[in-house]
Amino acid sequence: MSHDNHNANDHLEDHEDPDGWATWAIGLGGAFLMIATVAITAGIYYRSVMTEAEAKNINVTFEQRDMIRAAQHAVLEESARWIRKHDEASGKTTHRLVIPVQDAMDIIAGDTK
Repeated sequence: MSHDNHNANDHLEDHEDPDGWATWAIGLGGAFLMIATVAITAGIYYRSVMTEAEAKNINVTFEQRDMIRAAQHAVLEESARWIRKHDEASGKTTHRLVIPVQDAMDIIAGDTK
């Protein structure tokens, strides 16, 4: 290399320390900018989540649910019957609604006709 190194250390002492107030101002400004960016980003995210949830809760159609419920009710009315039993020991009479097991499994599975 062709340059001279005899003056390499001459300019190291020429610089003074940066101003303390400027360092604090830049640090606090950077912290504020970071917190503001995170808060705005979180606000945008949660706003979109709430808008989506609101749209899903309001715009739900209940037609399919009502059709399934009506079909299950029809199966119950068609195959269910009441049984009355009298307990001799206690003297109580109990009433129970019974349906065939296969019909109950079809209702649970959603296979109503």
